[in-house]
Amino acid sequence: MRTTHSAEFRRIWGSGEVVMCAAGRKWLRHPEAGLLTLDHETLHVPAAPGETGLVVHVFSAEEDGQEATALDRPATAMT
Repeated sequence: MRTTHSAEFRRIWGSGEVVMCAAGRKWLRHPEAGLLTLDHETLHVPAAPGETGLVVHVFSAEEDGQEATALDRPATAMT
């Protein structure tokens, strides 16, 4: 998500409340794209009083890599 789309995201990201909990590499089997090796980051926004915290898992493929190409195929087939 780009920060231009959400004022709330900009506020949280800018405040430094977001904490990276974990990062690494995961292997996933996609029903159409097959076996994928993706990098991941887990971000945590601690709960403010009276609110619920937030955990966001972000997966990414190397640009122009085999995984990015494989992930493009199912998305292209749906359009």
